[in-house]
Amino acid sequence: MNALTRRALHTTAVVARGRTAFFNKHKKVTEPAKQDPDYFEKAARALPLDENYIDALGKLYYEKVGSERDLGLKAADNLVADRVKFGLPDLDLSAPRAPYKGLDVLNDAPESVKKIFSIGFGTRRDLSSEWKAQLIGKVNQHALDNSSLEMKIAWMTALIRHWSLLVEDISKETPKKPTWLTHRIWLVINWRRKFLRLLRERDEEAFEKVIKELKIAYHVQKQPEHVKTRKAWAEAQLRARVEQEKERRLEELHQSYIKQRKEKSEEMEKRKAELRKELQQVGQAFTSFAYNAALPEIPRIMGLIVQCHISHVQIVMECMESGLRGWRVLLI
Repeated sequence: MNALTRRALHTTAVVARGRTAFFNKHKKVTEPAKQDPDYFEKAARALPLDENYIDALGKLYYEKVGSERDLGLKAADNLVADRVKFGLPDLDLSAPRAPYKGLDVLNDAPESVKKIFSIGFGTRRDLSSEWKAQLIGKVNQHALDNSSLEMKIAWMTALIRHWSLLVEDISKETPKKPTWLTHRIWLVINWRRKFLRLLRERDEEAFEKVIKELKIAYHVQKQPEHVKTRKAWAEAQLRARVEQEKERRLEELHQSYIKQRKEKSEEMEKRKAELRKELQQVGQAFTSFAYNAALPEIPRIMGLIVQCHISHVQIVMECMESGLRGWRVLLI
């Protein structure tokens, strides 16, 4: 009985501790280039084709999976690169808070009173309200706009960036990530993505203005390719790499063919020019030879021509005389 009890206690202790150490696959992204949606696919195509290619693809896949969560929270707002302001506008901390703006009493109040009612002496909620007001003012349709898609997108953008700044501040105090806040950031990001899609479908010009003024990186989501495992992803990248290498080699062969054809054409044109020159020289030589060979026969040829001419004249005269006789007979 004692042995059974000790064994049970021993097993319970092992289960409580856990058989293996906890491994968190999610990593913190610090490289801004990874915010590109095609970063890992481009990196896979740039890997050297050697005996370690498959292992390198596996490491790249685990890096991709480990970066997805952090990039999903930060990539759209470029928060990986901007870890100081988190995309939030600069505030005048000496300005009065939103509920006290426009009060004439504060204009003549002492500096100590103005300081009490300033943004710098306010709470985080006052900072958030001011950030929202400034971002909304960049894209809203008019001063009283509180229901347009542009206004809602700006409001959610300020909320996302403010909460991301809050997560960063909390992470400095404790290593445990505040999931109660990151989950809310996920929800707002997805809601903003929906509003951006609707705005893009309805008004392209307003959509371009919003993403430019608020500095939002909007990417059209790809269709699901069902590449969910390391093996499937590695095979997909290998097929893409094979196609890339095939196109590269075909392009090299094409450029080589064009270069060789150009060189061959120049060589053929040069050879044709040489042959034309040689043919001209041969023609001149033949003409000169023929002229020199026929020079002694020129007097005899001229004599024959003269004789032929005299004979022709005699024939013409005889024809004329016979013709005159015929006319005379007709006249008689």
